[in-house]
Amino acid sequence: MKISVIAAAAFCLLVSAGARADDNTNAAPSVIVPPSAVVQPSAKPQGLLNLGEAGGVITPAIQGVPKIFLPDFGIAGDFGFERNSLPKTDPRFDRSLEQPRIRDGQIVAFSPIDPYTNAQFTIDLPENGQANIEEAWLYFTKLPAGMAVRVGRFLPQFGLLDQMNTFQLATYNRPNAIADYIGSDGLNATGAEVNFYVPNPWDLNLKADFNAARGDMLGATQSTSDLAYFGTLDYSQDLFTTGSLQLGASAAHAPSPFGGQETLEDPYVQVIYAPSQRRVWTWSAEGMIAQRQGLGGQDNTRGFYTYLDYNFALRYHVGFLVDVAALPGQLPTVTYPGAFPDAYNGAPASGTQVNLAPNFTWFVSDNTRLRVQYTHSTPTGTQRPDESVALQATFSLGNLKQME
Repeated sequence: MKISVIAAAAFCLLVSAGARADDNTNAAPSVIVPPSAVVQPSAKPQGLLNLGEAGGVITPAIQGVPKIFLPDFGIAGDFGFERNSLPKTDPRFDRSLEQPRIRDGQIVAFSPIDPYTNAQFTIDLPENGQANIEEAWLYFTKLPAGMAVRVGRFLPQFGLLDQMNTFQLATYNRPNAIADYIGSDGLNATGAEVNFYVPNPWDLNLKADFNAARGDMLGATQSTSDLAYFGTLDYSQDLFTTGSLQLGASAAHAPSPFGGQETLEDPYVQVIYAPSQRRVWTWSAEGMIAQRQGLGGQDNTRGFYTYLDYNFALRYHVGFLVDVAALPGQLPTVTYPGAFPDAYNGAPASGTQVNLAPNFTWFVSDNTRLRVQYTHSTPTGTQRPDESVALQATFSLGNLKQME
């Protein structure tokens, strides 16, 4: 019975197909167009821009360049709360520091443009003040002789810490020994940077970095027509089989916010010893020698800090900072916001202040960390010593600004 039903169904299908074939014989015959009559799209030379099919969007035609430009986005934030032992009558007392606050925030976009060029755009969102463009640069990575060039606005290489944002530091604040001269947020340059490997007969890992930037980089007025010049010579090598050594020196020469020219010299060294992945020791030391004009006895000053960090059990760090800074005293009007954070009315004309700061940091994840830091500051002049405790929480979202 099943075979009969199947046979009947097959017969019906054949009859139906034949009927459709008969109907098609009455249809207009197909027009065969010879290949020579078909309009072919014009060939486009390699490397020219093509108009997209929708809305005339321009897309690159270079092989290996993505036609859809989707940069990586990241967001970073830094929250802080601190208390100190200063009485309200002390000229160093700052009421704003006694409240929980968002110290800083950033929005970052980064992407390769082609196999030879990277780009980054960073918007900085300070706690007090308007949003500003912190970075906007192009980085050409494959130039002749192994050189790389960055143009635009960027965080330059200067010492150990300048390419780190505040929320990436191993301490609550940038040490005063450095911040007194380059600002609490570090240097920011608008200009051009070139870096390259320095050939040498010993085959040492020696790299050089040179920059030319706007003359107001160290805080001079924007009306200056002079440029700022600075550079870094850096050497690194493996050490202890599982560790590393990095040492070098940076120097900058630029118009000064106090008139004339200013020269900064910044030697540094860092040693990392990692007997295992769960135990890593890092020792850093950095100095600053400043030669300025128009400040009398404060024309030539210097500062120094050293920091020892011990990373144990992967996510926990304990550290100890010794920060020795020359007191800037009552300086003339400072045109560079954030410079000389320890200057205050009534400060002694000269002297040295030492900050001793142990801290504990817990990396909750690769992108989130919590920190507590205690700081003892030696007395200045007739003022009493200061004891402070700071709590900090930092985070980063997206693929950028991993807090190492």
